[in-house]
Amino acid sequence: MSSPTTPRRGYHHGDLRAELIREGIALLAETGVEGFSVAKVAARAGVSSAAPYRHFPDREALLAACAAAVIAAITDVFARAAEEAGPDPVDRLAATAGAYTRYVLDHRAGIDLVYVHDFTGPHHQTVQEQSRRFMDTLMALASAVLPDDTSWADTADFVYVHLSTTHGYATLLPRGARPPRDTDSLAARAATAARDHITGHLLRLRR
Repeated sequence: MSSPTTPRRGYHHGDLRAELIREGIALLAETGVEGFSVAKVAARAGVSSAAPYRHFPDREALLAACAAAVIAAITDVFARAAEEAGPDPVDRLAATAGAYTRYVLDHRAGIDLVYVHDFTGPHHQTVQEQSRRFMDTLMALASAVLPDDTSWADTADFVYVHLSTTHGYATLLPRGARPPRDTDSLAARAATAARDHITGHLLRLRR
């Protein structure tokens, strides 16, 4: 058996940054932010404890890169779900709720980090770049649902309610699920809840 500092078979030095991010996200899924360290990520990647510092100056920089990668992955999940849902704007936005729930249940990686951890300085900028793309994707999908004269602020409020409901289904509902959680069922319930919110909101606007 190879030692923790022995590079894995097939490992390419040029991919070390990406490998550290992948292993960092996997570690976050297991231990949360509290159990996260550069040394543990290095061991998982099969490199020396000093190797990550060639790419990340400190623990916070690696955490920020992991958070940005998780946000980017979720944004890609949104875009793919909307595309697969077809042309109807309500279907497209509702599909993001089911896709988000499925992603969180399948991966459970870095979600607390994304919403709770307070990044500052250049680390904040690393995360903010992907957060902006995340929100832009949802805002575009919401804008296609809402009347043309809806303000940016009202669209943003609508998106925050949509996301809050979706996040609740992904993180709160499974804890009390009886029988044990069923990913397909919970994803479908999240999409239904999102559709109810969307259609209910549109009905209120027409009154």
